[in-house]
Amino acid sequence: MGDVSRTKLEEMLTCPVCQDIFKDPRQLPCGHSVCMSCVEGMIDHSSFIPFRCPNCRRYFGEVVTVQRNYALSGIAEDFRINRSRKELETRSVYCDFCPEMKTLAKKSCLKCEVSMCEEHLKAHQELQVFTGHPLVKPLSDLQERKCPQHEDQVLKYYCNTSKRYICNLCALESKQQNQAAEATTILRRQLTEYIDQRFEILKEHIQESNESVKDLLRDQKKEKDPAHSPFNTVTVALLFLWFAVLYYAYSYSVENQALTVTLDKQQNYLHHLYASIADSLVDNPVKSHKHSDTEDQGTLLLDVDSASPFLGLSTDLRTAERVKTKLHYPDKSRRFNEAPQVLSARCFSTGAHVWEVEAEGYWDIAVSFKSIKRKSKHSSAFGYNAESWSLTHNGKGELFAYHKGEKTVLSATLQSSRIAVSVNIEKGNIVFSAVNSTIKHLHEFSAELTEPVCLGFGLYRVDPPSRASIVKVS
Repeated sequence: MGDVSRTKLEEMLTCPVCQDIFKDPRQLPCGHSVCMSCVEGMIDHSSFIPFRCPNCRRYFGEVVTVQRNYALSGIAEDFRINRSRKELETRSVYCDFCPEMKTLAKKSCLKCEVSMCEEHLKAHQELQVFTGHPLVKPLSDLQERKCPQHEDQVLKYYCNTSKRYICNLCALESKQQNQAAEATTILRRQLTEYIDQRFEILKEHIQESNESVKDLLRDQKKEKDPAHSPFNTVTVALLFLWFAVLYYAYSYSVENQALTVTLDKQQNYLHHLYASIADSLVDNPVKSHKHSDTEDQGTLLLDVDSASPFLGLSTDLRTAERVKTKLHYPDKSRRFNEAPQVLSARCFSTGAHVWEVEAEGYWDIAVSFKSIKRKSKHSSAFGYNAESWSLTHNGKGELFAYHKGEKTVLSATLQSSRIAVSVNIEKGNIVFSAVNSTIKHLHEFSAELTEPVCLGFGLYRVDPPSRASIVKVS
């Protein structure tokens, strides 16, 4: 995201004439800006040609009035200084594995917290054990990127509330606090509503008691019998009223204490629950909830940031399922917004790979370039563009193969729910096969795989359920 923003800013600070960062920018009458040296050069070469703005081509006549753009000049100068500083830092970052040779680093790993030259970088790019290790441009401030609270974590996310960068554990703790605060607010509202109801009932009883006392006093005045003193009747009524008030006050106190204890228990339970989740995520690898008896599942996981809001992912990131209600995923540039699809987190540029998948319902199993479009419904669908090759099952036993929107009807039928996807990048072969007691060839594509390829799932029906899982990688 930072690279995109920086590129956009650099475009806005680039002179349309010399194609370099503005130096002493001057604003033309139309509002566009050009370097002063470029304005002078254009005027010198436009003695017989009307002077025009290089952006909007507006004509200003023989006399052109320009004024210095102080704000743009300051921004451009600051950008130029920062860019030079960053380039100097990048040039001065050396490989941590070549301390004696002082070899310049090509990439830095945020997880291993090391910088590597091209030779030592190969292990991170080729070995499966380094899957999920984020590689960025060489950084000279890796130690400054550590979380001050969790020293073994790297700062990755920007928190709008605290206005600072935080790590994974800080983000999880913040989420726990927010959910605990929401639970506390709900319980407090319920307690307040209950107290208000009890007070309303108490007011009604007091009003009824007052009416009873007034009725007794009126009866005593009418009878005017000296043998019956009104003092005794009023005293009894007031005592009754007093006991009623004491009873309801005591009941309210007991129930209020019970609700307070319940609230404390709920808060303690939430803190314990989220602490357990955090410990589990940090200390223990997540296990699959479905394929406990399958073969070695390798390290190929689904990319959460590419998953459509209409797909739910399992905790082990190997299973995707179509959901009815749209989920609230964070907005990411590589997320499929319209097409109900997801890609694998890891993509491959070389070698031969076989992925076995179990799928049911109405599904697509695809091989896709990492560069596939993500923000449209039709051009992003697997098989409807030049960047993907898919095998489709319509939920009724019919199979189809798609590429560039061209549909191929397959005569084969599935005897099991397991599909093998074989990719040979050097040979340019993509083969889909059905796996049962034997392997049955379904369809083969021939393609020039010039970009990194990923495994992809497309799931289209809620009823009957559409889901797909990665069960074996080889």
